[in-house]
Amino acid sequence: MNWDAIGAIGDFLGAIGVIVSLVYLAIQIRADTRAKRSSAVHAQVEAFRGFLQTLATEGELSSIYFRGINDFSSLKDVERVRFSSALGHLFRVLEEAYFFQEEGNLDPKFWYGFETSIKEILAYRGVQDWWSTRSHWYNEPFRKFVQTIMAERTSPKMYGEKVNA
Repeated sequence: MNWDAIGAIGDFLGAIGVIVSLVYLAIQIRADTRAKRSSAVHAQVEAFRGFLQTLATEGELSSIYFRGINDFSSLKDVERVRFSSALGHLFRVLEEAYFFQEEGNLDPKFWYGFETSIKEILAYRGVQDWWSTRSHWYNEPFRKFVQTIMAERTSPKMYGEKVNA
């Protein structure tokens, strides 16, 4: 066997090593991407649960929230601050979920829950009035998404309201 043949075998084995390394790297990157997506979704779900937990356990805020979603203008100074802070938190969570979904990083099963929540909360006049004072805080694609939902004009039904037939 001559040196050219040995060199060719070495080149061939080196190329196989590079290919195996690239395949391994691709598998690792894919697993890391999945883990990051899962972590992001978990954080979104936890933030949403936190909002619901706060409403469930803080009676005064629950009262302000319920009055505010129905009639934003009826809230007094401190009530308006608490309501706006609560909705601001909720809509940041929803905006982030929206962008995760747009980027393909949110499983459609999870997006369904977020989207349904967005549609139902936006059916309330008080939320729409609040949105008109705060929409400029949010990114344009999310604002357009919210405006589209608000244009559908659905009836509030999250809390057992009677829907007019």
